[in-house]
Amino acid sequence: MVNKQNKFRSLNDILEGFNPLKDRYISREFQKYGYDLAQDLGDLRNRSLYIKLAKEEPREVLEKIKYDVLESKVGNKKKLFMWKVGQYRWQKKLGQRRLDSSFFEFSPDQVARRLLGKILVSVDKYDVLRAGEIAETEAYFGREDLASHARFGKKGRAKIMFEKAGVAYVYLVYGLHSMFNVVAHQKGQAGAVLIRSLRPLVGGKGKIACGPGKLADWLKIDRDFNGEDLVVSTRLGIVKGREIGNAKINSGPRVGVEYAENWVDKPFRFWIKYSRYGSR
Repeated sequence: MVNKQNKFRSLNDILEGFNPLKDRYISREFQKYGYDLAQDLGDLRNRSLYIKLAKEEPREVLEKIKYDVLESKVGNKKKLFMWKVGQYRWQKKLGQRRLDSSFFEFSPDQVARRLLGKILVSVDKYDVLRAGEIAETEAYFGREDLASHARFGKKGRAKIMFEKAGVAYVYLVYGLHSMFNVVAHQKGQAGAVLIRSLRPLVGGKGKIACGPGKLADWLKIDRDFNGEDLVVSTRLGIVKGREIGNAKINSGPRVGVEYAENWVDKPFRFWIKYSRYGSR
């Protein structure tokens, strides 16, 4: 008869096999740090939330945010801390999903449709991130499009529409309101897509970005962004979001192009069907 020996694992063996990147249980170390974090911010009532954060986010990030908050003059420290953590998480999430230049190298109407559901992100001079889901777009073509700035050829402000796809084209209307477009066209062509409306995701709510002028005001986009490369910029970009199928997209004539003769009624304005975040 064979004697079976018990395979006893010592505590040292267990600790040597512990991988903090894979093991998901909350260790005592996480609990202690989360508790200390809650105590420093005067929010022990919600300590379980801070313990969860200690488990999920790098300690150096949480420490930096904590000291920024404690040094600020804001009264509600815990609210500011959670807001900053939210900003950090969005920056991390959105920074990994940016659209590359090839996305914009199709005809303007194709790009305008595909942009619906994607997320437009801006970071202002105070490092405040705002983001919204694109809910409405308009496509503008090259010289042949009588509603397009490019109808006058490769000159003036429209010159950028003939250049690299995936850069921002920003111009003023009535000298007051900035209009944000992204250059989009096939190789050797010209075109751009006007972003008309967003559904706010970060930094705003309601219809704060319904309309191209309101959208640019909210995201702090002005003429200084003209020519900004949306693929590499640290202050403005478009990232992956929802895929909106053709059955969920409406189309119709573009707005304010009554001068465009036989291009007036072209259905190059696109919006998400049943969305309450359209500009009209």
